[in-house]
Amino acid sequence: MKTIKTLFLLLFPLSLFAQTAEHQISFARDPKPLAYYVEQAELWWKAIEQDDTSEENWYNYFRACRNAHGTADWRSDFTKESPYLKTGEDIMALIAKNIPNTFTYYYISYLKNGIGTANSSDILKAYKMNPNFEGIHSSVISYAESSLDRDLRKKVNKEWYNTNYVSYQLLNYAYNVLMSIDDNAILFTQHDNDTYPVWLLQDAKNIKPDVMVISIDFLLLENYRETIFKALNVPPLDLGEVDLDEYHLNWEKVVSHIITNYKGEKPIHVGMTLFNHLYEDFEDQLFVCGLTLQYSSTPLELGKLNRYLYEDVFLLDYIRHNYTVDPNQLNINYQNINYVSILKRVYNQYQEEGKTTEAEQAKNLAIYIAKQINNPAFSEQVLAEFK
Repeated sequence: MKTIKTLFLLLFPLSLFAQTAEHQISFARDPKPLAYYVEQAELWWKAIEQDDTSEENWYNYFRACRNAHGTADWRSDFTKESPYLKTGEDIMALIAKNIPNTFTYYYISYLKNGIGTANSSDILKAYKMNPNFEGIHSSVISYAESSLDRDLRKKVNKEWYNTNYVSYQLLNYAYNVLMSIDDNAILFTQHDNDTYPVWLLQDAKNIKPDVMVISIDFLLLENYRETIFKALNVPPLDLGEVDLDEYHLNWEKVVSHIITNYKGEKPIHVGMTLFNHLYEDFEDQLFVCGLTLQYSSTPLELGKLNRYLYEDVFLLDYIRHNYTVDPNQLNINYQNINYVSILKRVYNQYQEEGKTTEAEQAKNLAIYIAKQINNPAFSEQVLAEFK
């Protein structure tokens, strides 16, 4: 079952959006349409024109521009959307001029690069100045992982866990992913919502800490990639100069390179949250294993395991019984679609055994999950799968 992207958000008319500057958080946590972020960039720029010494104004303007960049699929020409949009480098130059040596200066100095080790001293300064700032933990964890400083990653994850910032629904999903995997396995992830919650459980709750969780985003960093490939005894891969508009091709290259060249004993699992095109060349060697796809050059029979995970291991109550207002709910609803694959398999087993009640329960959960994304065509597609 392929993951459906949230491109429908781009169809919302601009008239639906607020005409006031709103506090900006990462689009990975609370996604909005591109037009919304374009408007917010304009509103926060006008706020800067009124007060260019305000850290709040500069941070929110930067975040609106970065959210616009990400929502525009990280296109290098995203600034063409509006004269009020600027690149991170251009914004940083203005921040250095107007509010140097502030928390916002140090934080954005690192944040503009996304992940990696560039300006690492600045992110550590920012964290020391304001360790409770919203979202800063994930940035420090990005630096820690990029530099392979697992002690720092573990320390900050323990602190982050205590803030209750990460959605408990994402943590439930992450737990179910980890439970899908054997000890000492390898797991590919791709996004914020499927990577950081897994690391959080590993570091803060000591759940499957021996699973090697590899975010393919980080594999685009040369030093990180070289270290990971060496640990896996995989030959080096030179991506050359990474073109911002070709990063999808680089993702495909690193995934294909590892799957093709890894000869070790650790089982490889691909998170269902990865874009389908990244592993389509290996689809015949990938088998549904809980909330992952396990790679094997020979067929795997995982029916008993999937049923065991569904019946006795997975935490599933959170899907139907959510009593919080979660800013990440849209992403969560889409991520939960990945349960449909395992539900279909246990449904078939129940049908073959004549267990109609159990089969109906699995079917109803799949249909409930499908309905949460408000796409009637997809709901009909899922319903058809269970007839």
